[in-house]
Amino acid sequence: MKLYYASSGSGPPDLIAFLDSLEPKLRQKLLRQFHLLMIHPLPREPTVKHFTIEKYRGLYELRARSKIMVRIIFTLQDDGSILFLTPFVKKDKRNTMQALDASLKLLAQIENGIYSTPEIPIKQLLGGLYNISSGYPPKYRNASW
Repeated sequence: MKLYYASSGSGPPDLIAFLDSLEPKLRQKLLRQFHLLMIHPLPREPTVKHFTIEKYRGLYELRARSKIMVRIIFTLQDDGSILFLTPFVKKDKRNTMQALDASLKLLAQIENGIYSTPEIPIKQLLGGLYNISSGYPPKYRNASW
């Protein structure tokens, strides 16, 4: 499964800039979740929430939490790949509704060719901080659980 993100082509992509703005621990947590999405079927709540309201039925929310709650709205493409749309820090219940509406607008812009959808360079983002094949940071790689 491949992961994609919405990019306007001008300036840093929203998702990549968002990840850069996070504290390292939370960023690594999200990157691990990205990797798990690539190799496993969609996890259930609390990691991923599928919206059931008709208007938002094709959208999902990837969830991560550290000192702050971070959400990324995404959708599944016809080929099974994931397209990340709107990342945000959840401070209020309204933040989710605003992000869902922004995601629908972004999808329309993608369909109109205003935004492109490049593949996420997951290996570059990980920067060797953890082994992709094991899914664990280096200090835990050989741990016996």
